[in-house]
Amino acid sequence: MPAEPEVSEQAAVAHTETFEVTWYTAGPESTGKQPGDPGYGVTASGERVQAGKTIACPPEYDFGTVIAIEGVGERVCHDRGGHIGAGRLDVYVEDVGQARENGRQTLEAEVIE
Repeated sequence: MPAEPEVSEQAAVAHTETFEVTWYTAGPESTGKQPGDPGYGVTASGERVQAGKTIACPPEYDFGTVIAIEGVGERVCHDRGGHIGAGRLDVYVEDVGQARENGRQTLEAEVIE
């Protein structure tokens, strides 16, 4: 299992919020991109997707914002998504089966500064 992103002990929780959480992959079922496409696996921030680290979050959160999601763990906002607006998060996973199995959940999350 990938290591969780490290958060400084000085980081503070800005607020807790309820999000509708979904899961996505780099593949065509989520992004429309195929391996070999120039943008395959590249997030809106320019970072490469990483399981255990990458989330797509609404534009009100800056790239690099850390969000600790209930039952999921800490993830870093590196991506956006066409359907990711206020109150939504999309967690990157490598396996489409895992994305489908996790489905859509309503979860609490702490947005960390």
